[in-house]
Amino acid sequence: MPTQPPLDRWFSSERAMGLAASILIGVVTVSTWATAWSDWYSYQSVKNHADDPDRLAEADLISGSLGIVAALALLAAAVVFIVWLWRVRWNAEMFCRGEHRFTRGWVLGSWICPVVNLWYPKQVVDDIVAASDPRTPPQTLVLRDIPGTRLVWAWWLTWVAGLVTGNVVQRGILVAATEPGQLRTNVVLSTISALFTTAAAVLAVILIERIDELQTKRAWVPWWAAGQAQPGFQPPER
Repeated sequence: MPTQPPLDRWFSSERAMGLAASILIGVVTVSTWATAWSDWYSYQSVKNHADDPDRLAEADLISGSLGIVAALALLAAAVVFIVWLWRVRWNAEMFCRGEHRFTRGWVLGSWICPVVNLWYPKQVVDDIVAASDPRTPPQTLVLRDIPGTRLVWAWWLTWVAGLVTGNVVQRGILVAATEPGQLRTNVVLSTISALFTTAAAVLAVILIERIDELQTKRAWVPWWAAGQAQPGFQPPER
């Protein structure tokens, strides 16, 4: 069973951190579309101006510059989002006694460990949502038994789809595709990735607001001071 958290920490509102994460997620979305546009520009340059080295050099410069901007935006958004996630996880541990599927270190580790990063982050968020929900009794013992929400599922599926298609695009860039046919495939996938990333970004912002709403509505009373266990509890429908 989870041990009582240290009493020198208390609940904290993470609305400001969530807002910062949402803004940076918006910046990532814009940079993703800018990168997709630069891919199309490079394709058109190779297709229609293959004999113009200045035009090709310009296309390479635009593509490289926007790629750097997009990478920096993604890094900034990832750092702020994970910090926000870490903090709302702390609140969740205070709200509910229920055992999370992973220790707090996995709030970061779930995103950077290969393979498991395709589903561990979703489970981390599922447990945070379950523990933050006012309908979940504070003495609930196991969070994994509470059904996940459709919002988390939709966010995660669109994020993974965008991630996979984006990685295919990056592999195309790394192998230095130069033929028009290869570049056309690359830009189509880049556009598809941007569409999925945009959907995931919108859902991520909604998710941030949803968790903030749940944690704001729930009484800020630690689980060990909120009554006795309820063995007959049935998980609420979500």
